[in-house]
Amino acid sequence: MKKISHLIEFILLFIFNIFVLMMPLKLALWFGRRLGDIAFFVLKIRRDVVMKNLSFAFSNKNPDELFDIARRTYQNFGMSMVELLSFPKLNNSSFKKNFEFEGTEFLDELLMQKKGAVLVGAHFGSWELQGAAICNKGYPMDVLVIRQHNYYVDALLSFYRRSKRIGIIQLKMALRDGLKAIKNGRFVAILSDQDAGRRDGVFVDFFNRLASTPQGPAAFALHTDVPVVIGFCIRQKSFMKHKIKFISVDFKKSGNYENDIKMLMSKCTKILEGFIKKYPDHWFWFHKRWKTVIDNTPNMY
Repeated sequence: MKKISHLIEFILLFIFNIFVLMMPLKLALWFGRRLGDIAFFVLKIRRDVVMKNLSFAFSNKNPDELFDIARRTYQNFGMSMVELLSFPKLNNSSFKKNFEFEGTEFLDELLMQKKGAVLVGAHFGSWELQGAAICNKGYPMDVLVIRQHNYYVDALLSFYRRSKRIGIIQLKMALRDGLKAIKNGRFVAILSDQDAGRRDGVFVDFFNRLASTPQGPAAFALHTDVPVVIGFCIRQKSFMKHKIKFISVDFKKSGNYENDIKMLMSKCTKILEGFIKKYPDHWFWFHKRWKTVIDNTPNMY
């Protein structure tokens, strides 16, 4: 029964995808914003979570400001999903026309040395499109992904990613394939901005509250002695254009593995927080980021 429901979901997505591909990208992005409005105003998908997160992170803002950020968050997410479904019609010319890069000197130097790196990202801006743009620029990159529950949808997403030369590393094979990729001079990209639970996460400060954070980026970097570079995709006013900013994370080992993990992820998380404060509607506020608590901290959800 589950296979049938998954197949129906895929067919509906595929039909919608064809509809998106028939539109000029500018119109598709407008349509994505309207889908975001429907999800926000009508369906109210996870709106309570979004508003709780925003109210906590930006306690200095008034309700009208938070409401506006929330609405734009839904619109941005709608555009990001439309951009992912538009992968088949995006070519080298599209990326050159619509993407600007800043801070690539770190990656260029690594590329010349044929040295791998850990790229830390987040569900920020159009993160799927960011990966495609990075690979289109010539950087060899593999992305750590979690398999979708729907096999057919997962296969479609994997096909779209590979069509843009994005390498895929499944989470269950992360250690073996990730280390192999770095050894071969590739960049391994990991999104590290969602709750990692009590067992697998390291607690670091995020908007003045401890948040369970994935250890993966730090663990890979410490085991392989490669640099850590953070990259975020920022949508420009025209909606179609983007700027990708890279920041090299300055870090030296102390010899204490657990402390190094915490310090490195703390640095990465603090940089992410800075970008969120500057572009609050770019981040994925739908997730219960502070779900896992320690000590007697009350659960905000």
